[in-house]
Amino acid sequence: MFKFVYRPLVAALVLAVPASSALADEATDRIKQLEEMMHEMQQQRIEQDKQMQLMAEELKAMREQMPQAKEERDAQDKSKGDGSPVKASFKDGLIFTDDSGDWKMQINGRVQADYRDWDPSEWKTDSFTIRRARLGATFGFLQDFTVRVEGEYANDNTGARGSTALTYGYLDYTRWGGAKIRVGQFKPFFGLERTYSTNFTDFAELSLATNNGAIFTSTYDRGVMLFGDPLPWLNYNVYYVNGSGQNNDDVNDTKDFGGRVNANLARLADIKGAVIHIGASASAGSISFSTSTGSTVTQSTEGSGVQFFSVNNLLAAQNSDRDRWGLEGSLAYGPVKLSSEYIRANFQGTTSTNNKFDNDIKAWYVDMNWMLTGESWADTYKSGIYGRMKPKQNFDSKDGWGAFELGARYSKFDASDFESMLTLPTIANPNTYASEAHAWTLGAKWLLNPNARIVLNYVHSKFDDPILVSGKLDDVEKAIMLRAQYDF
Repeated sequence: MFKFVYRPLVAALVLAVPASSALADEATDRIKQLEEMMHEMQQQRIEQDKQMQLMAEELKAMREQMPQAKEERDAQDKSKGDGSPVKASFKDGLIFTDDSGDWKMQINGRVQADYRDWDPSEWKTDSFTIRRARLGATFGFLQDFTVRVEGEYANDNTGARGSTALTYGYLDYTRWGGAKIRVGQFKPFFGLERTYSTNFTDFAELSLATNNGAIFTSTYDRGVMLFGDPLPWLNYNVYYVNGSGQNNDDVNDTKDFGGRVNANLARLADIKGAVIHIGASASAGSISFSTSTGSTVTQSTEGSGVQFFSVNNLLAAQNSDRDRWGLEGSLAYGPVKLSSEYIRANFQGTTSTNNKFDNDIKAWYVDMNWMLTGESWADTYKSGIYGRMKPKQNFDSKDGWGAFELGARYSKFDASDFESMLTLPTIANPNTYASEAHAWTLGAKWLLNPNARIVLNYVHSKFDDPILVSGKLDDVEKAIMLRAQYDF
């Protein structure tokens, strides 16, 4: 391009100068010089264009490599565990985790605030109580391990439990779904009703067959348990524990050995929206507890009211045995559930007065619950346990009212074999006791959302013989319980 521009200019300059050979030669040399300069500049421009092209290609390659390098750097940082942000969420508990997937921590708690009133009032005064106030955490790590620790903050009427009492404190190994291992302090699974979380029981308290008392002297124990779901419809557990109860280490070589197996035949037969639960439990052990309470077996009413049964002096030479077995069943279809259990416990040994005994306690219950708002019980059932019920609509300021439930239960306690061994009145304890009782419980429940509920129960307990407590003789106890509960 330069050639066609400069040549006419040079020619015009030449014509404007008087012709002479010297000037012509000089012009010719100048033209050549200019041509060489222009050619050199043209070559430099071509070289610059090549360099600019190379720089553009290098810049493009660097831009393409930057996201890949960032991903590799993030992956390295994540594998090292330094700098991965912790995320928080809420799903039936406050959950913390990160993107590594190596750990997860869930914080759980519950508060059950009760009002209770009894008749006769001489036996027990009406009271606002904190039935349970718990806070704990479950920490899962390396996919196969889980640690759970939970404390109880509620005090009894005397304030004796001023400090936290450990409820759960265990380690799980969960590599195999059909054979998980639990070590520490936990709830040994026996029967249907006692296997429930106390957040989700059908009524405020358990039945005469399963609440803490003669047959079950403690909810928690220490030892090891194997449990799991070898098939989608089959669940089991086997445990080996101290038998000395909550927060007690053993002081002798006797241990409790027991287990439970249950099946959901509706899952086996692929019946949608239904539960057909059958199960059996058994245990063998002793009542040789590590504390003095091991010498006395007692039972209170369903309303956590009066203690109507008491037998002492059973612990002699730490050789009093207790063997138990039980059968359980539950049918649920849609919003209706029917459940029942029968438990028989045999006590053998020698009293402190050297009298031998071989007596049974038999207890059972049947209950029915109906979700008035149509929620399905099958949606809450998993691994042989009914769990959290989720209302179709939560209670809110618009048109949601939560879920409503009605329930009724009949339970029976029969320790007539021990009638001749009932604790006799003394000057220090003038009370008298009965060996048999039955109770009717009527309940209404309002589930505001999956985590909050209000429970109202009426319990009518009747004893086979009148009992004397606090100077009042009667054969009937009536109790009203109102509970406000929130759990997460």
